[in-house]
Amino acid sequence: MEENNTEYQKQMNDETFASNEPIYETPGVTDTPPQSYVTFVPYGFTPKTYEEKKSVKKSALIIGLSLVIMLAITLVWSSIYIFIMGRFGFTADKAYGIISDPAVMQVLQIVLSILMFTVPFIIIYKSNGQRISDLVPLSKPKKGNRLAMFFIGIAFCSFANIAVSQASYIFEQFGIDYNVDFGDNPEGFFGFLLSFLATVVVPGLVEEFACRGLILGLLRKYGDGFAVLVSAIVFGIMHGNFEQMPFAFLVGLVLGYIVVQTNSLWIAIAVHATNNFVSVAFDYFLSGFSQSVQNLIYSLFLAVCLLLGIFALSLNKDKKELYEFKKSDTESKMSAKCKWFFTSPAIIIFIVICVLESLIYF
Repeated sequence: MEENNTEYQKQMNDETFASNEPIYETPGVTDTPPQSYVTFVPYGFTPKTYEEKKSVKKSALIIGLSLVIMLAITLVWSSIYIFIMGRFGFTADKAYGIISDPAVMQVLQIVLSILMFTVPFIIIYKSNGQRISDLVPLSKPKKGNRLAMFFIGIAFCSFANIAVSQASYIFEQFGIDYNVDFGDNPEGFFGFLLSFLATVVVPGLVEEFACRGLILGLLRKYGDGFAVLVSAIVFGIMHGNFEQMPFAFLVGLVLGYIVVQTNSLWIAIAVHATNNFVSVAFDYFLSGFSQSVQNLIYSLFLAVCLLLGIFALSLNKDKKELYEFKKSDTESKMSAKCKWFFTSPAIIIFIVICVLESLIYF
């Protein structure tokens, strides 16, 4: 009996020892359920719309910072210029006299335009992980609607000039003298070349790169309609005077429309450059004619652009795509997205600076 008890005790000890052995889990496998995290979603939002709000705010910050730095270049360069010239013994009046020369002004405009519309945007965008090549569509536009888009753009820009005339007329009706001095054009063939570069070539390239390339490109994920509208508003405001703002806004609408419909920047560049060339051509080649003759020539130009645009449209096989934007997969309404964008602190600062700049022309 004692021997049986001994064997039984030994068996129990063996089982107890076996039960105390560590149990090793299979690597990478666990029976413990992962912890779940609940993201706070404010009242009135769905998880998707709340993420859209944060994304729009982030995009507004990127764009706003780029724009503010761009404006800082225009506001600060003169102080730097006066300081440098002062180190060489020039007085402030003498230094301003040098850059008041029309040819010097055109050269300065070329340099500043390239600097303003490239460097700030590239630095801010890249520092926030944005790829420039993904946002700026430099592929060839589709063959089907190239002519239609070009002539529609030219005709629209021509009619948008009416908005500028109306803005001036409204100021005059209230007895307000709002005069924006754009300076004189340099004379001669060399002066024409400078004006051509400063007014036609450089703005057509760098302004489209920044506004319809980077700004529009960053906003297209929230819907093409939203991207076109917001980039046009920004384009209008950045001109910094109430006389050009309506015109620039309308031109921004049609240029943005062209980019999203062709998925290419090149036709927008061509329209922008052609529109600016018309003003240069009138200044250099038609300045000797009377105002009535200039108006007649401009009206004929406008009519030709309209007829060519209608003809190009008639040749387009798929007309339906010309009037539709690609559908957005966002849940948020257009008004909400606009509110989130334009209440961003960086965008507000940009708008305030531009409005204050516009007030100096009264």
